[in-house]
Amino acid sequence: MKCIDSHTHTYFRSSDDLELMSVSGVEGVVLCSYFPVQPTGASTVYDFFKFLSDEECARLASYGIDFRLTVGIHPRSIPKYELDLAIERILAIFDNALANALGEVGLETGGEGEVDVLIKQLRIANEYDRPVIVYTPQKNKEMVVDKLLGILKEEYTDPSRIVVDHLTPMLVPKVRELGFNVGLTVQQGMLTPSDVKEVLESYGPEGVIVNSNLGYEPSDPLAVLRTAKYLDRSGISGRDIQLVTYSNARSLMWF
Repeated sequence: MKCIDSHTHTYFRSSDDLELMSVSGVEGVVLCSYFPVQPTGASTVYDFFKFLSDEECARLASYGIDFRLTVGIHPRSIPKYELDLAIERILAIFDNALANALGEVGLETGGEGEVDVLIKQLRIANEYDRPVIVYTPQKNKEMVVDKLLGILKEEYTDPSRIVVDHLTPMLVPKVRELGFNVGLTVQQGMLTPSDVKEVLESYGPEGVIVNSNLGYEPSDPLAVLRTAKYLDRSGISGRDIQLVTYSNARSLMWF
């Protein structure tokens, strides 16, 4: 069994975790950028992106893990100063083909400043024809998702190239009706494999992508594989399992 983990922050994890992923069947990962503090200025943002593209991508490759790098300004990590310069850094990265997608970007509270940063980044993704990984918060998720969907419909031309991530099962139909992909995160405090099974039985596998959100918070480097095995034991078809743990992510991110 093999999988692609469509939302990771492997730079927070040990080499032992990468080795485990490699030998267990994690064929590829989407490496999402998230800086866990508010940067002071654009230079911090640039240095972080450079670390990901130069160092972390090489580390993943050394373990035989294919990867797709995303860069973006997370709503929790909007720099205090030089925001426009930080946005220009993203433009330069796409100009030089150093990243495959925009992410993770989104809204935390839905405030005016967050909305402005999100819109500027979505316009870059449109210009460069890049997929987008969209973050949704734990608090007030339904309200923020409604606001996000309105922005995404207005600002991004191809909904099939967006993943609205960290969703709850009840939000799946609302997101799929608009043509966006659904990100289901199997992680402590988010979803369980049983929740994924519920989604597949209710709505099917099209546009559904399972991920681990692997990072510094409690998270399992084999969450996607364990979910696949749970779904198999629960009677979900092999085709549906392959779609949500491998093929949908592979198609979206051009693996």
